[in-house]
Amino acid sequence: MERISIVDGDWSYLGYLEAMKSYFYDYATIFSLKSTWRKRFLANVRVFETCHDQEKREVAISLINEVLSCEKPTALDMLDVATSNQTNQVIKLLEEESDEKYPSIERREELDGPSSKNANSNPDPDASEEDQEEEGSADKIDEFTMDKGNNDKISNGVTNNENGNINFVERDKLTSYIKTIPETQKCLNLAYWNILDLTENTQMKSLFSTNDWEEMVESFNNEVKLIESDLLDVVEYFFDEVEKITKKDDKDIINAIDRLTPEIIEMNRKVELSDEEKNVISTLRRAVVTYAENLERVDLPVSEADFDNAFPNMLAKRFLNKEKLKMDWEIVCWASAYRRNEGRSVVLRARIGQKCDFRGTLKKSINKLEALIGLRSGGLPEPHKKKIYEDKVDLSVAMRDILYTFFKENSKAPSSDIHSTFVFGIHSWGWVHNIYGMDCKATNILRLGCISHSKMPNTLETLPVLESFYVLFKDLQTTLNTICEHTNSVSLAHSRAHRNRKRKNPEQAGEKGGSFGNPSQSPASKKGRKYEDH
Repeated sequence: MERISIVDGDWSYLGYLEAMKSYFYDYATIFSLKSTWRKRFLANVRVFETCHDQEKREVAISLINEVLSCEKPTALDMLDVATSNQTNQVIKLLEEESDEKYPSIERREELDGPSSKNANSNPDPDASEEDQEEEGSADKIDEFTMDKGNNDKISNGVTNNENGNINFVERDKLTSYIKTIPETQKCLNLAYWNILDLTENTQMKSLFSTNDWEEMVESFNNEVKLIESDLLDVVEYFFDEVEKITKKDDKDIINAIDRLTPEIIEMNRKVELSDEEKNVISTLRRAVVTYAENLERVDLPVSEADFDNAFPNMLAKRFLNKEKLKMDWEIVCWASAYRRNEGRSVVLRARIGQKCDFRGTLKKSINKLEALIGLRSGGLPEPHKKKIYEDKVDLSVAMRDILYTFFKENSKAPSSDIHSTFVFGIHSWGWVHNIYGMDCKATNILRLGCISHSKMPNTLETLPVLESFYVLFKDLQTTLNTICEHTNSVSLAHSRAHRNRKRKNPEQAGEKGGSFGNPSQSPASKKGRKYEDH
């Protein structure tokens, strides 16, 4: 191996990079060997990558590109460089020269002080500090490759030039806004994850004009919404009777509701109920009685798991269709785990996906789409707004990962079909119950909007409010059935992509699939998550 040669007296950062250029990438791509030398080197390179000196910045960027493009690392050369006394001497001088003006990552952490990390809201909870160092060259603070105009878009391996004549205001605004997000706030900002938050309590609203914002919200509400289900009149009959019971000064409300049989409703309403209607009454009565019993047992404080199982998850279990939706509790989102481990070496420890308090998988979907997931933020009393916001971010990123996985598995499906796919997420805290919807409007643009906002009954007198939850879950189930049919049609179109080769129409033959874009990974400094102005 050729020895390192540095001009005497030239201990500048630029001279050091030029002299060591041919050896850095060999060393940086050996993941199995961790050393202080490699950590210091990567830290300093990233610092100078953003420095004001254009010449130094170009050299640093060029060096990182060489690291990323290296395919033939040599262990012996790497060991020779790592043990070189001259190399260690250069590193020492480099640190002395740059630490004051451009503090390294470790130094900046010392100056800023340690910051806490919420275990439940870490987008990549299984990523240790060593993992970050191992993948630093691969992740290197993901910059969004958002396309504009006629730039080619990468659609999960498929090049796509669609929408070249459409100017998406959302993408332009997000692209500019992302550049202004401080490194320590990236994890907690939905814009970093390519998500356009259209909910009312969002800071993104200030980025757009009033007309643009109203147009975007209207477009989302028209395209991502619940389908109204066919409801039987017996639902009204039952909850009218429940309301009468709760208005009486009766200490035995629960038993009175439990005695509310189909025969009593037939007698009071002077109607004859079908078997289907009688089954609906039985389902409603069991759900309301169970809810009331759990409500009566509430004794503050209540843990997150206890509240979730007693109220939101209980209602989902009672009102959603078990034959069409596989429901799991306290389980990891598979799509989230898949995305976090994509491209990751099999010799490294696997990263766990986002843990969900509820997950609904479409049983008859060929992709086993996780069309409905849920997160609960704390028990009672209501948690701090920081916890609520962080869980909303985690839920949104998991929903994004579900869409990304679906796009990747059906990348050859027609763009209009695959881009009309959307999924749901349930987020609850205190007695609040929200349902969010998300779709991928265009490349690197995911829209998040609030489908419903409700409050669960917190006293026996407010039990009639459960009627809205029954209707809500019935509409949700009807919509999930439609999503299942739609996603299967998308998968079928993907499997028939080869037919385009036989078509004589050149436009049809050259049609490309939908374009999701490049999903952003966890930022390099996610360890220092700070909560500011959220």
